[in-house]
Parts: sequence; C-alpha cells; structure tokens
Amino acid sequence: MILWKEILQPIQVIISPEDTLLEVLIALEQNEAEIAFVHKAKRWLGYIDRDHLLKQLTTHSNLHQPIQYRIDVLKVPEHVHVESYHNISVVLGMDVEGAVTGYSTVKQAKSRINQIQLEHMNGILNGAGVGVITTNENLEIQFINETAEKILGLSRSFLLYRNYKTLLTVDRDLEEVLQGERFVSVNSSLNFKQISGNFTPLFLDGKITGLVHIFFLREEFEEAVQELEFVRNLYSDLQAVYSSSHEQILVVNPEGKIIRLAGSFLKEFWMLDSSDDVIGQTVKQFESRGIFQPNIVELCLKKKQKLTSIQETIYGRKIWSVATPIYHKDKLEKIVIVSRDITKTNQLKEKLKLARKANDAYKQEIDELQAKNQFSRSLIYRSRIMEDLVDEMKLIAQVDSTVLLTGESGVGKEVFARAIHETSRRRDQPLIRVNCGAIPDNLIESELFGYERGAFTGADQKGKPGFFELANGGTIFLDEIAELPLSMQVKLLRVLQEREVTRVGGTRTIQMDVRVIAATNQNIKELVNEGRFREDLYYRLNVIPLRIPPLRERTEDVVSLCLHFLQQFNRTYEKDKNLSREALEVLESYDWPGNVRELQNIIERLLVTSRKEFIQQQDVLSVLYGDSKATRSKPMVYEIMPLKEAVKELENQLIELGLKKYGTASKVSEVLGVSQATISRRIQKMIR
Repeated sequence: MILWKEILQPIQVIISPEDTLLEVLIALEQNEAEIAFVHKAKRWLGYIDRDHLLKQLTTHSNLHQPIQYRIDVLKVPEHVHVESYHNISVVLGMDVEGAVTGYSTVKQAKSRINQIQLEHMNGILNGAGVGVITTNENLEIQFINETAEKILGLSRSFLLYRNYKTLLTVDRDLEEVLQGERFVSVNSSLNFKQISGNFTPLFLDGKITGLVHIFFLREEFEEAVQELEFVRNLYSDLQAVYSSSHEQILVVNPEGKIIRLAGSFLKEFWMLDSSDDVIGQTVKQFESRGIFQPNIVELCLKKKQKLTSIQETIYGRKIWSVATPIYHKDKLEKIVIVSRDITKTNQLKEKLKLARKANDAYKQEIDELQAKNQFSRSLIYRSRIMEDLVDEMKLIAQVDSTVLLTGESGVGKEVFARAIHETSRRRDQPLIRVNCGAIPDNLIESELFGYERGAFTGADQKGKPGFFELANGGTIFLDEIAELPLSMQVKLLRVLQEREVTRVGGTRTIQMDVRVIAATNQNIKELVNEGRFREDLYYRLNVIPLRIPPLRERTEDVVSLCLHFLQQFNRTYEKDKNLSREALEVLESYDWPGNVRELQNIIERLLVTSRKEFIQQQDVLSVLYGDSKATRSKPMVYEIMPLKEAVKELENQLIELGLKKYGTASKVSEVLGVSQATISRRIQKMIR
C-alpha cells in the first residue's frame, strides 16, 4: 500500500476567506496552481480550485465579490495508507507534530493507486512467466513485455513495429480478431518457439485498435495441465478442512439471502437440524423470529465495512461473528460471515480473570526479586556500608530523579550508574555515557545536543543527533561533570529545566524524556565557592547525592572483589589460577589509593605474571611493595645522624622485618601498635 506522504503535493497558494474572486484568480495564475487553500487564525477552513472559481466567475459579474470556498477537505496523518473517504474531495497531510505538509485530491490519489496497480500487474505477469504482445490495427507490434522477450528469444528492439502476422506461424487468421473474434488456447510458433495462448481484440473508447496476444511456452502449459488433478484434490481437501473447522463460514448476497454455508453448522444458532434448511432464506427472517440478534449482515450493509459483533441466541448462546463485504469494481458482490460459538469461552472468562490476577501478582513478585538481585549481579560487596548504599540505590532506581554520584577515582561510579539504569523502568531503553572531560570545548555543544545540516564547517551534510537525543526515553550518564566549561553549564541547565534541546544551527526544539545521572571525583561545593561551577546547576544536579566510599573504608569487600576479578581474568586468558589465603590477607591489608580500578589491575598483573597455579603471598608483596628479598643492607644505626632521620630509619627497618615475618600489613600494625593505614603509608614511601 502507498502512504499519503508519497503522493502529497506542496501547497502553493494560501488565501483568506475575505479574498475576492479577482485576487484568487491572480494568485492561481501567478503560481500556476490548480487549487488554493483558505486559512485563517491557524485553521484550515477549506479550498477553491479552478473549476469552482470559473463557475463563480461566470455567475457573478462583480470580480471584487468575496469567494465561496468548499469545505469537503479532511486532515490525515501523512504516514498512513492512502484510502478513499466518503464525501471528501481533498486531503491535507499532517506530520507527527500536527503541521500540514501538503495536499492531494482524492482523484489524484486514485490515479496514483491505479498506476501502482498497473505496475504491480505487469510485475505479476512477468513473474508468472506470461508473455504479452499488443499490436495496432495494422498488426504492427506496439508493446512487448520482458517475459515475451525471454520466451521468444528476441529483443524488443527487433520486434517493435514489425508486422506480427508475418512473424507468427498460426493456423488462425489474425484479421478476424480485428473484427471482434477471440481465439482461446491457440498453438503457434515464432523463432522456433512453440507457444500457446489467447488472442483478444484491444478496445479503446469502444473501438478495436489492435489485438492482445497473451501466451506462454507450450511445454509449461502441458505441465500445468498435469497439475490440474493435484489442484482438484487440493480443493476437495480444503472442503474437508472447512467442514472439520470450528468456524461456520456463511456467504450472503447483497439482498441478505444466504447462498452458501461451509465449515461447522451451528445448530443451536439457527435452531435447525441441517444446513440445507438455511440456504435460500434471508438473515432478516431468522432475526424477525427472534432466533438471534443483532443482524450483523444489516449492520455491515449500513456501515459498508468489515464488522465484528457478538450475537446472542434466544437461549443465551453467544456467537462471535465477523462480517466482511466483498466488492468488485466498487459494487458489492457478497458478504462473508465467519462465526464461532464462544459460549464456553465466556463461561471460562471469570476463571481467566482470576488466573490473570494471580499471574500479575506472581509477575510483580518476580519483578521485585529481579530488581532486588539486579544490584547483586552488577555490584560485588560484603560490607555494611555498601549494603546500606545499595538499599538506597534500589529506591532511587524506581524514580526518575536526577542523581549526583561522588567519590574518588576508581571507586566505580560508572558501574553504579549502570546498575541504577538496569534496575529502573528505563532498562529496555539506551544508557548513553558521556565523558565531559574528554570532549574538546569547541565540540561539546554539538556532541551533547547535535547539529543541523551545514551548521558549521566540516559538519555532516545530513546533520547529527546529540547524546541527549540518543538517550531519549532512557538514561544519560554525564561523567566528570565538573570538567564541563561554564559556557556549557548554562545550556545544560536549560535542558534540565525545560526538558528540551535545540540542535546547533537549528530552530526546532526537541522534547526530551531522559533521566540524568552525573558523576565527579571533585568537591563541586568548593568549585561553586571558587566560581568554577554554577551554583544553580549544582542544585539542579544535586537532587539525590550519593557518595561512593573508597575501598579503604570498606576493606570487607576486598576479598570478594579479588575473587570476582580473578574469575573474570581466568575466563579471559583461559587460565585456572587461585589466590592463596596468605596472598588474600596481604591484598586485604593494602591501602588501595587507586580503589577498585587499582585492585582490578593488580589482580590482572598477578594472574599474568605468576608462574604457579596458586598466587602466593610473596607474589603479592613483590607487586605491591617491591621485591621483599631485596632487603635494605643498612644495619641498625651505627653512626651519628640527626635524631629525626635515625627514628625514621629504625621505623622502616621494623616495618620491613615485620613484613618478612608476618606477611601482612594488618598483622604488622597489630604487633607494632599502630594503625593499618599508617603502616600502608610508610610502605608506600619506602618503595618509592
């Protein structure tokens, strides 16, 4: 089917209802247009075409008299299929925003449909292997389709305008066809090709202007004859299928008389024992006796369209029926009604409702469980601080409020943003990640909001949607939001407030339905005080602030993360290595200034560089603190030095001896009576 937008023409002339006949005539002539549309106060009132205008000009001598316009015009969405409308002559097409984009007359639409149908028919003939040749009244070839060329093995350029009678070998006189005769299933030959087909007169305005020869290879015809028996058998099989189906198929003529009945015979519907008793009667006769109601045939005849209805018999049986009118050349030929007894279906309706309610309850429970476990699949944690944070995030995920994630580099802010999105109602829509610090200042506006064609030098000629458009309906994650230039902060604030964007170089606003999650590792409040970040944007982003704690504040999660990353890299590198208990203790006692990202990198390095199946304590110490075997040679203090340096040297030696003996910073801190964080900082300074 063709769409309205494919045949709409641009509106050239727009007039007001107060315009005179002379003004409209001049406007049509200047624009070489056939029709003008009447528009006032943002409303399309009607139209006037040349024929209507000429009639008014002939009946009125005063050319300065206001026009009389027609109102048989209808607005339709431009993306729907073309169809005819009752008492409508002109159609106005509208885009998705309701703006009028063009027009078409119903007559032009029908002409276009006929053209497409003709092209389609020619394609069918070619696809069906049917050759077509037409001649004029002198039997000179005027047209030959592609299939005819292939069948005869001759090109169109060779056959056109040649006398068909001299080329074709046939036992019948083609001159008789020009006198009105029709030859059916006539064998003939051309270029040694044996063909069979029909010769019929070609009429134009009731006059014979040539002949049409429709043919195919004779050997294909013989194969078709052999398949005729198969077709007969298929027809009888279809009859059997209809008889065994649960539907009753009824055919009624335009007067309402029943002419055929196939499929299941609904005795309880007709209150008769045989389908033969139904044939020949009218549907109205049964309705008048109160056997069933309503009369779907009569309703179909009134509305002149396909109709569905529930018919009820005198004894309460319910029949679902679909009536379809069949037209040929705009003339109603028959009505086909397909019916099914749905009495038992209705009896089960209440049970189905209860089952659906139970199913909805189960689905809700499953959704809640899935939402509860979603974070568990994407986040690895055991600590209480993380458990409280995840519980809070589960509540946040169910709403569309803006979230501001803060925390040190490497804590996994993007992982948390993805977990919020995947647990929200927007999980089936896109999640677009934007690193605000990685986009050059001169490109960030076009990247965020998109640009129109030709907006700037080097721009894509088709234009480009921005990240906000790509995230429409879903979530946009603005990472490193503190790196956004002040000039862009103003424009971002407008987008967050108005929920709309305008492309660079464009004027049309695009409505946005986007959830915003921002993240930073900086103290935005301090940036606001320093004038490096807009205060109004800060409060717009800081609707729901979430601080993600560094790994040193949740050491209970270190072992779980280590095992998770180890399993991940084992799959990646096709290895099967494990961490010893002592190695895990060393990892757990480390301060992790680079947070989860540093932990992930350390596990990958250990898996790749270790040579044994088990990663040992010594391997971890070597990676984290340097080679423990390369002990410092400086002995206990034997010479004079500043007291402060001597104390520092003694402390270093004690820590080194403790690591050699106990293996973990936590145990060393316990023995030396200082905090684990102090030991970790001292170790970092020692290995630099």
